[in-house]
Amino acid sequence: MSSCSKNPGFLVLYSFIKDALLSKVGVVKVWWECREEVERETYLDQPDDAFALIVSQPGVEVVEHTERDVPLLIGSESVMAGHSASEDARERAYNPAIHLLAKKMDRRVKPAGDELGPDRSQPPRPKLHDVTIEIRRRRECARVEGVTPEEFGISRRARSIKDTDYCFHDVFRTESQLIAQGYDREQVKKLPSYTLAHTIEEQARDTVNESTLRQGDDGLNTSSRLIRITEHYVRMDYKGNDEAALYRCTTAGEEGELLLRDSEADVVREDVIPFAAMTPVIVTHRFFGRSIADLVMDIQRIKTALLRALLDNAYLANNPRTEVPESHATETTLDDLLVSRPGGIVRTKMPGGLSVIEHPDIGNHVFPLLQYQDATREWRTGVSRQGQGVDPNALQNQVATIANQMFNAGQAKVKMIARIFAETGIRDLFSLLHMTIRKNGSQAQTVRLRNQWVTVDPRDWKARADMTINVGLGTGSKSEQLAHLQLIIGAQKEAIAAGLVSAKNLFHSAKELVKLAGHKNVDAFFTPPGAPADPNDPASAPIGPPADPKHAEIAARAQTDQAKITADAAHQKMKLDAQLAFEREKFALEKELKLLDLQIARERHQHDMARDAAKTMMDAAEHVEDARKRAGATAPAPLVS
Repeated sequence: MSSCSKNPGFLVLYSFIKDALLSKVGVVKVWWECREEVERETYLDQPDDAFALIVSQPGVEVVEHTERDVPLLIGSESVMAGHSASEDARERAYNPAIHLLAKKMDRRVKPAGDELGPDRSQPPRPKLHDVTIEIRRRRECARVEGVTPEEFGISRRARSIKDTDYCFHDVFRTESQLIAQGYDREQVKKLPSYTLAHTIEEQARDTVNESTLRQGDDGLNTSSRLIRITEHYVRMDYKGNDEAALYRCTTAGEEGELLLRDSEADVVREDVIPFAAMTPVIVTHRFFGRSIADLVMDIQRIKTALLRALLDNAYLANNPRTEVPESHATETTLDDLLVSRPGGIVRTKMPGGLSVIEHPDIGNHVFPLLQYQDATREWRTGVSRQGQGVDPNALQNQVATIANQMFNAGQAKVKMIARIFAETGIRDLFSLLHMTIRKNGSQAQTVRLRNQWVTVDPRDWKARADMTINVGLGTGSKSEQLAHLQLIIGAQKEAIAAGLVSAKNLFHSAKELVKLAGHKNVDAFFTPPGAPADPNDPASAPIGPPADPKHAEIAARAQTDQAKITADAAHQKMKLDAQLAFEREKFALEKELKLLDLQIARERHQHDMARDAAKTMMDAAEHVEDARKRAGATAPAPLVS
């Protein structure tokens, strides 16, 4: 068993609401549908293992099956029991898989005589299968469908569907559908076909002559002919124990013949009447209220009469009546006047005898009446030009407060109708859906709820008797809700310092803000508190909260002081390095000066020593010379011979 496809919710609600606005009452039906679907599939040229896998699936029924041997290639010849070479070639051309499989088998072919077993018999060859199967699946789900107003009826004494003693629903089923639902085949075959529309509503709805074409193929395809079926929901004492209970009786045709199912009358005990109804304007203590069409129908007739009079006046202005004196008329004058064409000629006895009868212009009187009828319609329905934004003069010379009051006053009736729909028909619809699923659901379903896949098991709802349905009305327009939510968010920001707001509260406000903005996926804008980040997406990690402004100021001040200290240290270091470099350079210069002084002193000393040595030598030479001179003076003179 698996769930059916989802109901077309938009179309169901659209028809539900539109029927109520136009036809006094909109009706929908809720029921649990069980049907069996058959899927037919065909597979060609499947090997043994694939064929075994296909037929082993649950719910599979083999409808057609043929098999044949795989052709084996020995040399250049194809060997296959009961097949010629041309047939084998055609099969290989049709499906290349056969050719590949045959090649694989050809690699395993042994020499002549070796492929036979001990009993000299041919070993089994692989086969190809052509198979057609049917897969049957049982589908069960809750179904919702709008009911055509003319196909639904209820007791005149009824005030609501829940309390009524009788109501009925006309449905149209084909002959094959009734037989498939288990009704007696012979009885269905004898039922008359439904041919023409027989009610005023059906005739008014049939704008394209559908009724004349509905049964066009009865003679050729009787299985598709329509049969009128009526489901009666009546509270009666069927068992004769003086206790009235709700039963569903199914009849067919105009005569109301009770249908048979499994050789028994189709009378089934029911818990509730499976219909939900609503009306836009409630008439107290009555089931049928008034539709919007009822409120404005007389206005439409009056406007039609006024517009027709205005057009008639325009016709008379273009083709006025003419006064013809008999004294000026000839035999052809009246004929010429009856033919009105541009440039036409009117023949008279003498000129000036024809006079045009003046018709008063009624446009100045009709247009105010049309505007008055429009204002009356707006007052009755609440749908105004100001509310729709189509009146260019609506906001001239008006302040915003007055315009807003006019808009709210015009929307009050519309909101009242929406509130009536929500509290009556929509509420009953979802109550019936919940009850139907709780009663018949027997398998867990996986649905997407709040952007997460959640498993829902209706079997756990058996004790769920208390259920509250909230109606999303009465909280103001969307703009008002946005303004109120922004005030709440502002108050939450102020309450953070007092510890009155949690991260969950802030996320809830953000979620409501996203919903009011028209987006469904809240996770695309905000991350729930405590949600783990996606390891494959680093950008999904939540951003940390900003620092406290005071802490940020202290951190900035500390950073500034640290920067100042660092700058001072750097400056001191630069100063010390410069001083050390200066001292080092000064020491080097002083050392160089001292070395120069020592060199100069050494050179001076050497010069002094050289001078002293020279002086000493000169003194010694002078002393020797003096001694030599003294010695020469004292010596005797030499003898002369």
